[in-house]
Amino acid sequence: MATAVDLKSSRRLLLRGWRAIGQVEQLAAAWGWPQREVSVSAPDPFEEPSSVSWWGDGQRLVMTHYDDWDVRLSYLIFTGADAGEVREAFENAEARLDAWSLDELLAEARNASDPGEVAKAVERAAYGAPTEFDERFFTVIDDALRHDDARVREGGIWAASMAQYPQLQPQLMAIARTDEMERLREMAAVLVRSADDDAK
Repeated sequence: MATAVDLKSSRRLLLRGWRAIGQVEQLAAAWGWPQREVSVSAPDPFEEPSSVSWWGDGQRLVMTHYDDWDVRLSYLIFTGADAGEVREAFENAEARLDAWSLDELLAEARNASDPGEVAKAVERAAYGAPTEFDERFFTVIDDALRHDDARVREGGIWAASMAQYPQLQPQLMAIARTDEMERLREMAAVLVRSADDDAK
C-alpha cells in the first residue's frame, strides 16, 4: 500500500438504504477483492461492522464501506495512490451499485417540502457532495442553515459538518451567535471552533 501522504480519496458514494453492505460484497467478489479489514462500531449493541475494506493482491487501491450510525447512512470511499485509478473504480462502482447520483441528491434536497424530509435530504446531499467546493451543494446547505424551521437548520448544521465548505462559516457563526435554539447555537459553535483550530 502507498503511504498516507501519497493517498488520493474519492468523494463518498452514497448508497440507497441503510446497512447496504450486501451489494458491496457482491461487487468486491466480482472484482476478486478479498475482505481485508473490519472495524466495529461502539454505538451498535450487536457489534456489527461499521466499516469494511477490500483490496486486491498487489493493488494500491482500497474500497471501504462505512455505516454512519449518527444519521443512518451507508457509503463507499475509494482510496489509492493514483487519482485516475481511484476515479475509474468510483465510476465503475457507481454504475453497478444502487447509489445516489449528484443530480438525485440535489433534486431531493430542493424538492422536499416537509421540514423533517428537507432536513434529511440536505444531510444526505452533504454526505454525497463533491469534496471540492460545489456551488449547487453549497446553496442547498446554506439555504437550510437560513431556514425558518429549526429542524431544517439542524439538518443544515449536520450537513455543514460533512461537506466542510469554508464558505459556510459565516452562516454557522451567525447561528452560533443569534439562533433562538440554544442547542443549535452550541452545535454551530462546535463547528466554528473546529474550523478555527484547523486554520491554526
